[in-house]
Amino acid sequence: MPHTLIISNQDDVSIEYLISKIEQRGISHLRVNSEDIGSLEFSVNPVGEILCTNQGSIFDLRFTKSVIFRRIPVKYNTGTDGENHKYLNHERKHFFEGLYLTLQHAKWINPMFATQIAERKIFQLQTAHQLGLLTPKTIITNKLSIALDFLTKYKESIIKPISNGLQVIDEKVFSIYTTKVDYTLFSNLNLSPIFDTPAFLQERVSNAADIRVTIIGEVGYAVKILKEGDETDWRKPEIVKKYELTTLPENLMKRLFNLNKHLGLVYSAIDLILTPSGDYVFLEVNPVGEWVWLELELGICISEQILKELL
Repeated sequence: MPHTLIISNQDDVSIEYLISKIEQRGISHLRVNSEDIGSLEFSVNPVGEILCTNQGSIFDLRFTKSVIFRRIPVKYNTGTDGENHKYLNHERKHFFEGLYLTLQHAKWINPMFATQIAERKIFQLQTAHQLGLLTPKTIITNKLSIALDFLTKYKESIIKPISNGLQVIDEKVFSIYTTKVDYTLFSNLNLSPIFDTPAFLQERVSNAADIRVTIIGEVGYAVKILKEGDETDWRKPEIVKKYELTTLPENLMKRLFNLNKHLGLVYSAIDLILTPSGDYVFLEVNPVGEWVWLELELGICISEQILKELL
């Protein structure tokens, strides 16, 4: 029986790294990718068995002790469904979600729907503000006049995705990064007075350094990210940057732990900006944020902390 169930997709490189650590510890595990629904066998009786057969091995998921949840199931390698494709994918999604909800006895990192809710940036910002964290001046609007008024007031601003910023075109995946924007640039888009996709605009915060805080349970690691140039989003791969461990004020860390708990998360990656005046401004929290690069760059034992939580 698997001690740990791993819920992800085939493209999740970070989970491969964590599985190597799990195997080193001899922890029994089963990985379920939503794309594998055609090669896995399921037999679920709501008052009895919850069986999954993978490569001839039968796993009873009722005895799972912990779950690593990375991705809401959305991708399925199922051949051609024809005109029923959307309906059948809806059926598959509800099957997986219903199956996973039966595993409430297990320790989840992170709970499935807590992850989904915590990814909503508008909700993140409101919650962070309510818990006493500094947040940028922000407007999310689909009204042109409101957007232009904001950009008039805050002449240095940014525009960012409301979602995770991943765009899939055919088989290619693109990242949409936070970008500088001003009144002229936005007005030149020739948008209608009411546009159908709201824009997420924020005042550009003066930046002495970017801060990434990785939280696992009651443990938090803060890393200062120093980048070359004036680029807004340090995550762009072409930006030259270096990382160093740092210590944040105790009251700030308490608020970040409180935010994590308030969102129902065990693990999160939180992005902040350290201003030249020494203030820390909350940007966003990613409940499935990448962490392997920090462990490899700085020797932080994030994987060990995750394993401790699983056990």
